Amino acid sequence: MFLAVPAGADVSWADQLARFGSGALRTHDAQLATRRAELAQLPPAPGDESSDRIGWHSGYGPPSGLAIRHVQVDLGAVEEFDAVVLVPVNVVYGSHPGPGYGFPVRFRVEAADEPEFAMPAVLADFTAADFPNPGQLPVFVESRDARARFVRVTATQLFSRADSSLFALGELLVFHGQRNLAALAPVTSSAGYTNSPAWEDNNATDGQSVLGAPVRARHPPGNGYHSAIAERDDEAKWVQIDFGREVPIDEVRLFAAAPIDFPARSGFGFPVRFRVEAGADSALSEPVVLGDFTSADFTNPGASPVCVPAQGVAARYVRVTGTRLWRRYQDYVFALAEMQVHSGGMNVAAHAAVEALDSTEIATWSTGFLNDGFTSQGALVDWAEWLRGLSRRRELLVEIAEMERTRVPMAAAGLRALGSWAVTGLLAIAAGVGAWLWSLRRSRQRELRRLRQRIAGDLHDEIGSNLGSITLLSGLARDRNGAGNHTDLAEIHRIAQETADSMRDIVWLMKPGPRSAADLMTRMREIAAGLLAGTEWTFEAEGVTGPFTLEFERQSLLLFKEALNNVRKHAEARHVTIVVRQTGREFALLISDDGAGFDPAVPGSGLGLESMRQRAAAVGGALAITSEPSRGTRLEVHARL
Repeated sequence: MFLAVPAGADVSWADQLARFGSGALRTHDAQLATRRAELAQLPPAPGDESSDRIGWHSGYGPPSGLAIRHVQVDLGAVEEFDAVVLVPVNVVYGSHPGPGYGFPVRFRVEAADEPEFAMPAVLADFTAADFPNPGQLPVFVESRDARARFVRVTATQLFSRADSSLFALGELLVFHGQRNLAALAPVTSSAGYTNSPAWEDNNATDGQSVLGAPVRARHPPGNGYHSAIAERDDEAKWVQIDFGREVPIDEVRLFAAAPIDFPARSGFGFPVRFRVEAGADSALSEPVVLGDFTSADFTNPGASPVCVPAQGVAARYVRVTGTRLWRRYQDYVFALAEMQVHSGGMNVAAHAAVEALDSTEIATWSTGFLNDGFTSQGALVDWAEWLRGLSRRRELLVEIAEMERTRVPMAAAGLRALGSWAVTGLLAIAAGVGAWLWSLRRSRQRELRRLRQRIAGDLHDEIGSNLGSITLLSGLARDRNGAGNHTDLAEIHRIAQETADSMRDIVWLMKPGPRSAADLMTRMREIAAGLLAGTEWTFEAEGVTGPFTLEFERQSLLLFKEALNNVRKHAEARHVTIVVRQTGREFALLISDDGAGFDPAVPGSGLGLESMRQRAAAVGGALAITSEPSRGTRLEVHARL
């Protein structure tokens, strides 16, 4: 009885037998399947949404990484918060592919009411063991009922690169409910590195990171709001939302557009300079400035949200005014995909009335799309829960990788438990194959009968001797009460693998229907790929058109396998060259390697040469070997078709 295995697991016959023989392996696979099922329900990993503002970067440390660096954020007052989220960066450097660059190997997360952290509360401590590099996914640290003004991340072992070490973060977020308390908050560090605009202290709280916006993939009804086109970049444009009543405002979030007709221009229409204001009347006669970004150009946020804290300001209207517009072609526009206003844990801007100085009203752009719950990438979801889901995805990927690693010795233990039962099963399979070959041989023409008789001999020699070895080794493993089982079973695995390879060649030769010269070349390439795994090799076929008899294919394949087995077992070669050439009716096989070589004249060094000579002679050909110790080996077979 064969048992189902989880998706992605090895489903070879040996693996099936291992599961049959090990209850622990079946339990392990069930747990693995549960984790894979949970993974499928989590938010997918977003693409790299990095802007020009990459993040925060510490001063450099020694190549060993044994140095301490910290970065901390000031929330402005003692606040309650539920979670701290660390977002990595994506920077390619040397051999490092990019995601997770600079993320510390060991670190802790702390909170305190004073900036010196004389009496910190430890929220998470990852200093006892190396933390798996998160790649591009966040690290979500639960901090239920925490209260503090300052949050600090201290690296005790830095990320090492070839010439130095460092600590880098794309974003440091502190959540209370759906609100990021750290948005645009002041950042200080023990030793920071500045290279504007990519690396600055305040990049750690600007909202821009590799993750982009918290969205679920769904087709948006429209692109968002788009102003009328302006001829100058200093022509002011504004859009505002009317909540219908005065509410206390905690935070304003702006999302740039990425319309499908401008796919290469992320952050479409986001103003270069702007301000965010709140007021009690539509004209904003007495505005409260929530955020003023008019004194310097604002780095385009791409897909990342721009969060503007409001500190509980009471207002009915929130307005965003672009004072320097985004350049489209030779003209200028102001556009936003979505605008949210959070009050008491709710987005009070959702589907509220929208007013604007002017607007482009077409099928894809309208003021009604400014607060419909969609960005250009999809439907907006709870930011904190989205980050929690991505962090869980990271944890599951680490767990699954570790479970797949530990599964290998568990499968080996399952095979050991089967013992003689597995050998008996293999003998039964061999007997069934022999019976099938016998009935097939009787129904063929004389030439096929002779060939099937030879194949039956091959089957007896290869599988019979191998299964005899399996029986002997499994008996020894059982008698030793566990001592040496690992080595014996490794040998059982090798012999069984060779048996399976021999069976594949036999089945290939037995396959009914016409076969071309190209089919033989393909099979030889497959054999070379299996036997020369880990060795550089080349295969060239020049003018090979056949036709070949079944006897020629059989003898050629067996000679070819024996020659490559010699290379794999004895040559220690770095490169192997294989050339198959046909000129008219003349056929040639050349195999050369740059390995250890041998002296053909020394007794015992033939490595099965007599067997290969007999096979060459069986197809009317001749075998020639040229070899010297440390000079490699060249094998040539010439035959006339």
